[in-house]
Amino acid sequence: MNFTYLFVLIWLAYLVCSGVLLFSRGFLLARVSKTESSTCRRLSTNPNDEYVLSPEVVNEIFKDVNASSSSNLCLPQKSKVIILVIDALKYEFGVYKDNLTEPPLPYENKLKVLHELLSEKPEHARLMRFKADPPTTTLQRLKGLTTGSLPTFIDIGSNFASPEINEDNVIDQIVKSELPMVFLGDDTWTDLYPRRFKRAYAYPSFDIFDLDSVDQQILKHLPKELASEDWQVLIAHFLGVDHCGHKHGPMHEEMARKLGEMNDVISSVVQQMDDATTLLIMGDHGMTASGDHGGDSDDETNALLFAYSKKNRFYGSDAGSDSELLQQIDLVPTLATILGVPIPYSNLGLINFNLIPDVPVPHLSKFQTLLLHVWQNAQQIYRYFFSYALENKRTFNVDEMDKLETEFILLTHRVQTIYNEAAFKSFVRDLNVHLRDILNVCREIWVRFDPTQMSQGLLFCFLPIFFAFLLINNSRSADYGKIFKAKEISYIYLLNIAAGVFGYRYFKNFSFKTEEQGVIFFTSILSAVILAFYTLKHWTSIANNWSSVKRFSHMPTRLILFSSMAVYFSNSFVIQEAKILSYLLGGIVLLLAYELIQLSARLDFKQKFKAPQFLRSTLLRLILASLLAVCFIRFAFTLFRCREEQGNCTDFATQQGFVTKKSGLSRVYISAVVIIVIYTTLTRLYLRSCGNLTGNSPNVLLARYGPTVASICAGGHILLANSSIKNVHRVHIDAMALVIYALLIVQIVIVSWSPLMTFVLPPRNPNVISVNGKDSIVPEIFKKMKRMYEGDDAERRHEIPVVYGLATVYSSVIITFGVFLSMVLIVLLEPRAAIGLVASMAIGAILLSVNGILRYRTATSFESCVQPTFTALVGWFLLANFCFFATSHQTTLSQIDWRAAFVGRTTGLGQSNVISGALVILNTFCGHIFFFTVYALLSTETFSLFALFPNLIRSNSRLGKGDSATALSDVANESVGFDMTRGELSLYEYEDVFLGSNFKVATQFIMLQGLKIFCSMLACTIHCRHLMVWKIFAPRFIYEALATFVSLPSLILGYLLLLRIHRAVDSLIKRINKTKVN
Repeated sequence: MNFTYLFVLIWLAYLVCSGVLLFSRGFLLARVSKTESSTCRRLSTNPNDEYVLSPEVVNEIFKDVNASSSSNLCLPQKSKVIILVIDALKYEFGVYKDNLTEPPLPYENKLKVLHELLSEKPEHARLMRFKADPPTTTLQRLKGLTTGSLPTFIDIGSNFASPEINEDNVIDQIVKSELPMVFLGDDTWTDLYPRRFKRAYAYPSFDIFDLDSVDQQILKHLPKELASEDWQVLIAHFLGVDHCGHKHGPMHEEMARKLGEMNDVISSVVQQMDDATTLLIMGDHGMTASGDHGGDSDDETNALLFAYSKKNRFYGSDAGSDSELLQQIDLVPTLATILGVPIPYSNLGLINFNLIPDVPVPHLSKFQTLLLHVWQNAQQIYRYFFSYALENKRTFNVDEMDKLETEFILLTHRVQTIYNEAAFKSFVRDLNVHLRDILNVCREIWVRFDPTQMSQGLLFCFLPIFFAFLLINNSRSADYGKIFKAKEISYIYLLNIAAGVFGYRYFKNFSFKTEEQGVIFFTSILSAVILAFYTLKHWTSIANNWSSVKRFSHMPTRLILFSSMAVYFSNSFVIQEAKILSYLLGGIVLLLAYELIQLSARLDFKQKFKAPQFLRSTLLRLILASLLAVCFIRFAFTLFRCREEQGNCTDFATQQGFVTKKSGLSRVYISAVVIIVIYTTLTRLYLRSCGNLTGNSPNVLLARYGPTVASICAGGHILLANSSIKNVHRVHIDAMALVIYALLIVQIVIVSWSPLMTFVLPPRNPNVISVNGKDSIVPEIFKKMKRMYEGDDAERRHEIPVVYGLATVYSSVIITFGVFLSMVLIVLLEPRAAIGLVASMAIGAILLSVNGILRYRTATSFESCVQPTFTALVGWFLLANFCFFATSHQTTLSQIDWRAAFVGRTTGLGQSNVISGALVILNTFCGHIFFFTVYALLSTETFSLFALFPNLIRSNSRLGKGDSATALSDVANESVGFDMTRGELSLYEYEDVFLGSNFKVATQFIMLQGLKIFCSMLACTIHCRHLMVWKIFAPRFIYEALATFVSLPSLILGYLLLLRIHRAVDSLIKRINKTKVN
């Protein structure tokens, strides 16, 4: 029975997640990659080659430049190329500022060699703004820099795993043209292009704490490669500047050091390069004031490009190219032109002649050379664009396509009439406008929506939420055993497997695009039919239970929940979501406090309000606790990260450049350490007061000493990882994080093996007589015999074992597990964020206390006592989402904390991308993971509070005079119909209702999370053509989808943890009973 509920939760979670996945496939569908490859006839000046330039060949070409024989030409190679990629080289890093009145910032005027070359040889050097397309992650930028195509939005997720590129690209074209290449640096290149390089010195790129290793390895091999003459293209990708930005930000002194090193590298390369080489220095993206990147702000998209040629000057702006700004996709055709190779098939960039060396081509005038280059580029873009449009007709506007085609036909006629430079300049200007129009059209439809998959995803996400609401939310906890029978659930799983196999096998017969869509469609349809059948079968009991619910009950809570869901439908609300959520959470806390005040007014002060009684009452303590929770919520405002759209956001640059980072970071680090120590100390004191730290069982020993060790390691990691001390080895810092990871793993093993934190006190031997040294033993023997003869109850009590920690037997294990889980999350978070997590847990503790007291005072039965109120459920749900913002996260791609991927993982300790991704997920969604894993505390806290603090939870008016123990037991029986003085042991005695109630709570959280992601999906559907869809709505959907994929397994894990504890309690009780019988 117990595991039947678990399988139902897994089933419902699968249905919701599959709907979200199907919607994402339709909404975030990537651009269709074309596998075609460009080819050309390579014209040569060597008489021995097949296609030799001659006056006759030139005349034949210009007789009809649109002819097939003239449309696939590659002019001779102009020079060798050295490409120095300096990761995250922002444009401002290379701009030289004269006459600085104040000391320069760490990044200012450090690349002096660029300024010197521009001053000495202005016609041989170019400095340009290098504009990247979002997302500005290294993997996507390298794809754009080599294919010339627009990036896909969702590809940011593959930044952890770089798949080989199968689309036509300039690297493959260079290889096909038999031009040898050498590579040094970031191993992302060799992941994207394996086996392409003559020699490759690739090094791991994902340890952002390491500023120097990769760069030093490049410098070790670069001099000998520059001296070698067996390559035509040399690529070196330096990572130090990017890693410095991630670790310290651009305002740190380490940035000055790294830029100074790059200045020396560039100077050395310039000295060693020969006259027949073109040097290209570029950044793949920029960085924000906090050193991050990934989004589409100007700071992130504005990189730097510098070009230099010793011998040959560059073509000027006469060729119609922009001299100040270069789109990154324009690098591909420009590089192909320099090397004399075909432009990749799917390229949408334009040749920028400001970077092309002016090398004369035999038998061709200057304008003829430029015209051939321009027209080859235009025909290549035309072939790709219209081929793509014909295969994806529904994607493009027909009228716009007709207009573009007409314009291009006119240009094909016009190109035949160009015989001088004036006509060429006019033609190039109009041609560039036309080709940019094509690029803009592609930008608008770069993601092609699939309305079928989007609508199916919405439907399949909504149906399980709807039927779960009808069937589970409106049934009593004791009835779930009758509704969900183990045998029936096993048949449901078998039917779903059969439906999945059918969808996988015959998806093409139903016009589905992928096997995945077929599997999701048939399993979701089948599951919806089964849920509908269950609902109809039990409709009578559902209707009866539903009719007992007041129509307008919990209306304020419903309005708060509705407000939190409505955020997704407005871009301004999404921007201000953190503040909105904090106000709503504060409203929930005050609403719970108001309900308690109302209740206390009726019970404790129903006759007359007395100030002394009020000052000693539970009500005042609860009001103060609620106000403390509101203060914690308000304090979290200082921990929120801002967005670029918020004008006063210091995470992004101002007009003058970067803003200085906030001072007082050392105080933040120390505060974080102190708060972590206080947190672990308080939890340990609580467990000790509950009696759960008595004995020597494995979990007791771990709970007694583990949190102390974890807090020491977490504090040491925070202080050393953010310290300016340079002689601390990274391995020693990582060891502290590894200890915390190990403690969580040990905790999981112990919970799986022996989870209880109880101690059974061995029964005292009733035949033993204890006397003092001064007393006579004879009277004591007489008294003992008399008690035994009269059958004294005290003698019988010796037969009943004393068990420490039984009153909190469930919650103690959950709290201990939560402590070790939270310590892992804390070490992954930044110090400020760690403070936010502890503050959120403090709010959660207050919510649990207020809900526990309110639940007891309003409960009329065991079921109503164990089932948390709807207001508490919504509060816990909002708290999990509030924790996301309180831990300094935002729903923007540029503010993902990639640093977490390397906590405790140096180069020698593994390079698994799966582990990196898991650590970032744990960091980003720490609130969802923690609060949903320990959700069972909502059901147990009432009982543990009553057992530990009876004077706090009971009503003063219900307690009469006389024996306090008897009165307390009577109060409990009178209130809820059973004795709550036994604490959480009562939960074991009513296990069907207890486990059913926790199953219901988990299902309600699944419904709330499902409703949240459904609203996000619906908002994206409504706003799919909104101006801000890719900047605001799509990132918000991605975050909420990932939160769903994380939250639902966390709920299942929380219920599984509860089941394991329950089985252990069952074994303990049976063992005690067996001992008594024996």
